[in-house]
Amino acid sequence: MTSIATGRYTPVCTRAQREVEALIGGVVLNTIGKAAHNLVLNKSGLVAKEVYLPQCGYTMYYHEREAVFDRTDKVDRDKVDHPTILFFHGITQRSEDFAGFVASLDIPPHVRILCPEQMGHGRDIANRLRTDPDNYSLPTHNRMLETTSEFLDVVKCSSNTHAFGISLGGAACYYVQHHRPDIIKRAVLVSPAILSCVDKDLVNGLREGTNNFCCFESRHDVKLLMRDLSTGRDDYNRKKWDPVPQFFLESVYRMSKRGAPAGHFRALLLNLLANTDSPFSSVKDVDEDSHRLVIWPEKDRIINYEEGKRFFEVSSSGNDFVSKSPNFRLWPRLSF
Repeated sequence: MTSIATGRYTPVCTRAQREVEALIGGVVLNTIGKAAHNLVLNKSGLVAKEVYLPQCGYTMYYHEREAVFDRTDKVDRDKVDHPTILFFHGITQRSEDFAGFVASLDIPPHVRILCPEQMGHGRDIANRLRTDPDNYSLPTHNRMLETTSEFLDVVKCSSNTHAFGISLGGAACYYVQHHRPDIIKRAVLVSPAILSCVDKDLVNGLREGTNNFCCFESRHDVKLLMRDLSTGRDDYNRKKWDPVPQFFLESVYRMSKRGAPAGHFRALLLNLLANTDSPFSSVKDVDEDSHRLVIWPEKDRIINYEEGKRFFEVSSSGNDFVSKSPNFRLWPRLSF
């Protein structure tokens, strides 16, 4: 079938073809992919853990690489300011998904690494939503902030902590840093999904049911997301029209159905987008004094780059970016 708008040929897949593609993609993802994932998980040193938060009455799942000190190191292991790095993952992801990133970094062994799993993701889905759906409630911004803040106290997170967050995790990182400046000293945010910065067309599409971002109803939705994550579904000048091979689409779609109940991530996103509480509904930076670097691809079609500049009150002239906050840095030159 040929698209009238673009003149590009779009193949129509039969059921038999979908099954073949699911088989091929499944073999790649479930054998090579899992083997590679296990390899980087071991290399990263991250270990799956859980901890009960008594004040919130909630069990938080996370991954941790404990700090390792050389016998010759003259350090006080009971000090509270040993260096720590926090990693906050994005929508639909799990805490272990940072394994590849952590493994690729040369983080010294004496630095502790913590990767909390966001509510409504990963083991929270497996151990709460699937086992007791009638008593499961969708997370809110306040609830996520409260549990993460208590988590930092319960696991005795250092007062010398840096943090990294992407997308939903970028927003979580932003608000946790604002809430706990006694712990997080510096942060790196990648396209933080702060409410006022989420692309308005995406929000409208989610509410109207015309955009199935992260809540796939077909392999076509996977294809559109991959285009969005590249340079946009309507970028007809992109050299490679579809960034991901066709045979992966059916496998990714089927894996997403196994990862969470149908409609879960749409309901979660809409619940978070409906928040009107302060400071989450603010349209301006509420934490100007914090030290942070923000990485924001100019062609981001999910978290809008221009809205981000408005939120952080960043002006530009050529390649120079000027912020109201002296501690703020923006890096827009990231290509996919």
